[in-house]
Amino acid sequence: METYDDILKISGKFGLYQWRTYFFLCLGALQTCILTFSDVFIGATGEFWCRGSKFEPDACLNASSSVEDCNRLQEVSVCIDYNFTFYEDEEELQELQEAMKCKNGWEFDHGVYPSTFTEEWGLVCDKSALTNILQSIYLAGLLFGCILFSTMADRFGRYITFIVCLICAALFTLLSALSPNAIIFAILRFFAGASAYGLSTIAFVMASEMVLPTTRVYTGVFIWFAFSVGYFLLSIFGKFIPSWRLFIVATAAPFALMIPSIVYVDESPRWLITKERYEDADKIIQKIAKVNKKTLPPDYMTKIRESKELKASSEVHGSFLDFIRNPVLRLYFINILYNWFVQSLVYFGLSLSTNELGVDVFIAFCISGAAEIPAHASSMLTLKYLGRKIATGGLMLLAGSACLATILSPPGALRVTFAMIGKFAITSSFDNIFIFAAEIFPTPVRSRGVGFCSMATPIGAVIAPLILVFEKFWGPLPLVLFGSSAVLAGLLVFLLPETKGKPMPDTIEDSLNLKKRVRPEDSTTEKVQDNEGFI
Repeated sequence: METYDDILKISGKFGLYQWRTYFFLCLGALQTCILTFSDVFIGATGEFWCRGSKFEPDACLNASSSVEDCNRLQEVSVCIDYNFTFYEDEEELQELQEAMKCKNGWEFDHGVYPSTFTEEWGLVCDKSALTNILQSIYLAGLLFGCILFSTMADRFGRYITFIVCLICAALFTLLSALSPNAIIFAILRFFAGASAYGLSTIAFVMASEMVLPTTRVYTGVFIWFAFSVGYFLLSIFGKFIPSWRLFIVATAAPFALMIPSIVYVDESPRWLITKERYEDADKIIQKIAKVNKKTLPPDYMTKIRESKELKASSEVHGSFLDFIRNPVLRLYFINILYNWFVQSLVYFGLSLSTNELGVDVFIAFCISGAAEIPAHASSMLTLKYLGRKIATGGLMLLAGSACLATILSPPGALRVTFAMIGKFAITSSFDNIFIFAAEIFPTPVRSRGVGFCSMATPIGAVIAPLILVFEKFWGPLPLVLFGSSAVLAGLLVFLLPETKGKPMPDTIEDSLNLKKRVRPEDSTTEKVQDNEGFI
């Protein structure tokens, strides 16, 4: 009994304690989805027009103008107090628009969106870009949270960071519902985004560290099922809550369910052991065994102290700088970082370029979340039976090939099929890269490593819409960029070490040794564990 994995085999690989802890970790992922996509409803822009000056097509045509003039005027009429004085050219139209800007504000159609901050603060016409800027500020908060909280988790512990993120995310979310203007709202959303993203990142790391290698596939992927549930909750909130401020309060409701986590979630024993905090680790391991109704041998911690593997980890913890100073591990880090960026880029690119489904906006949002569920399920199967490299790299190659095939296929069922294959593959592969990265970074820098790599997620999300603009220059160009990036990323995955069935690396040396083949006895153990399941 020389490693923490050995302890888990006795104290309960996935008993009541792990189920209870995992429930709260999944709530953290669900909450992140809710906060990230809430702007879809509270920041939406429905139909609007200048107060007292709604465009009437029949009246325009009766003014002896051409259909072309009326169509062009209708495009700009939402932002001007117009009359039917028509123009000779585009320059004259610009002059008319400047002279006839809305002076009394706007009226909004409330058929779909009863209340939004876009309407309340008048973020339309000249101020319409502010809605996108607010979303970008939230994404900047994700970047800030990745850096701050991943570093905090490696230095001060997973538990304290998890609780800090939980409290801050709930606080800033509720305060944002009281925002008097867009500036205050942007500041509060920045910190809410940072805290929420830190919450989900730390939840993923804790879920990975509390189980054995084979079970890690399930805990690492199933947490994103919880993320997808957030789509359905948001649709319900958007459909039945008329006020955007009350909508925000409702999105904070799941935080109330997480209050017991302050008592029922504990520090990661794996992290405590690498920090030489053996007494603290012993208390939590004893608690795990007690909740799971298992009995530990009296001298298990002594054997861990004396083991060569954990002695090495206690003598040289290794910082993140130590990790990337090694040329081999530095290439691993760059490879994972690039793959993470491409995963995000293609995922958001395909999502944003999908045509309207032609159904109710709330139903469409539910469908968007439902489409990810089979992808999550396939992720677990491919990770378990194909290994990390084939599951991640193969799906990336499939996603890239589907993007390129979409260009060559005619509009219709065939093109839709290829597009959905691409979305399915990139969603599943996105799940896998989280698992893969957590199994390559050693324990002392795992949270920081995963956090730094996950910074590529908001970056990819921001860049994807900009790439879609290239369609104006050449229609297939966005899909060419998405597809070629995914193919390159998929090929690079095969340069990483296979981690299937191997113990979590606790030291930098362990990460370097991942390239070594699994010993026959390790493979046998893995098969036995697979047959045993969550016991």
